[in-house]
Amino acid sequence: MELAIDHGSRITGHHLHWALDRGGRYEDLVVPYDGDSPAKHRNDSWWQIYQAPYDPDLHSTAFVADRTIAFIEEAAAADEPWLAWASFPDPHHPMCPPGEWFDRHDPADMTLPATIDDPLTDAPEYLRRLSRIHPSQQRFWVMPCGVAGDHDLVRAAIAATYGMIEMVDDRIGRIMAAIDRLDQTRDTIVVFTSDHGDMMGDHGLMLKGRMHFKGTLQVPMVIVDPRRAAGRSQGLVGSVDVAQTLLELGGLTPYEGMQGTSLVPVLDDPTASVRRHLLIEDDLPHTLAASRASVARTRTLVSGSSKYTRHDNGEDQLYDLESDPDELHHLGRSDPARRAELIEQLTDAVIETADDAKGTPLVAH
Repeated sequence: MELAIDHGSRITGHHLHWALDRGGRYEDLVVPYDGDSPAKHRNDSWWQIYQAPYDPDLHSTAFVADRTIAFIEEAAAADEPWLAWASFPDPHHPMCPPGEWFDRHDPADMTLPATIDDPLTDAPEYLRRLSRIHPSQQRFWVMPCGVAGDHDLVRAAIAATYGMIEMVDDRIGRIMAAIDRLDQTRDTIVVFTSDHGDMMGDHGLMLKGRMHFKGTLQVPMVIVDPRRAAGRSQGLVGSVDVAQTLLELGGLTPYEGMQGTSLVPVLDDPTASVRRHLLIEDDLPHTLAASRASVARTRTLVSGSSKYTRHDNGEDQLYDLESDPDELHHLGRSDPARRAELIEQLTDAVIETADDAKGTPLVAH
């Protein structure tokens, strides 16, 4: 687990790592941002790229995997059913994988996004403004920023991120091996997904936050059910669908008013579709939005090959994902009829979306 402490608008504070040693004790490792930092190989252009100054076994990725395996072992020993949620903080900024995971990839070998030099001519003004902020000029640890022409920095960030991803892959492999060792593979459903992506130079932007391009929105979703054959679907799915799917796979009744749609029909038939559109909502308190030169509310609707995004300042983005998969050509002016249709669909989607189960978890009869 990592916690950032920001002491003002300038980067002069400390980054605090919470680590668990082999004796089961927590160790606080304070990493200052300046030259006195014990962090290794800190990037000269961006303080958020460095090698963590501790053994890989103390990293959050190792901690999550170790505790997950221990939990599964305890449940198996007691012959009890179990549900484990292994939530890895990585890959995430700061890009600081420990030990051998930091330099597994040479930044010079990294492939840059095809859209890295996108001028964002038709994009919202705040995205153009963010794209001109070099990461070294970040006012806050989590503030979105841009590439500002620094391709070498992006390569370094990608290389370090790949190290974080591979460390997560390694630890997930250990979890899966433990499940197999306990002879529970045939009785275990596995879901692998993420909460969001990272721009990582896509459209000349870094990090995330009201950047509704595929770099942040399109994340992996893998569901393995040993009772079903493998397949690949092109249908629309969302993170909100995971709970409904697991409940149905487990033969459990969902709560009344739950959001989401079960994906079991898609698992049975990859050509099936359970959604006519997908609504993506992104909110930020107005005070934080103002301090980060961003919008506060963003809504995106994906319907067929169309993707329409509307921001609370009235700016919008419309792309045809089939003819323009890199999302470079905003169709708002050239195709007003299509824009009007998507606005109506987005309005209907927002109106029909409800969270009736919030605070009242009643079992359906």
